[in-house]
Amino acid sequence: MRKKTWIYIGLSLILAAALSACQSSDNSPASSNAEAAQSGSPESAVNKRPEYLPADFPLPADAQISTSHSGLADGKKSSLLIFTTKESMSAVTEMYTEYFKKQNLDESAQTIDDKNIIIQGDNLDKNESWSLIGGALASSEGVVELNVTWAEL
Repeated sequence: MRKKTWIYIGLSLILAAALSACQSSDNSPASSNAEAAQSGSPESAVNKRPEYLPADFPLPADAQISTSHSGLADGKKSSLLIFTTKESMSAVTEMYTEYFKKQNLDESAQTIDDKNIIIQGDNLDKNESWSLIGGALASSEGVVELNVTWAEL
């Protein structure tokens, strides 16, 4: 079971890295069309929560969303959200440990220290799976980046 958890963690990290690498600062029409297609409409491409992300998922007041994507595959909804905040790592950790404690995640895995947070697990009552991976950005002092994936089981 622990091996399965580490595989999910690894896949989430690879997905986050691939998505971050694919982001472009180019403001050409092709770039904005790709963002709009990814999230469903031009207005929701930037600074909007993914459509299917549960409404009770908390975001810091200063959250800057860089990636927001919702999808539907085989009748199951999923969401990906990547954002940054200038809130302290301890405040972010406290917010999300409290939130996921209330989610009653089964078979959850947590790795939390002063620079990183990883929380993954399934809520079998709500039939959903969560992954939150984040940490302090080395390239931007005082900035924390978080990657959230949510999916229906």
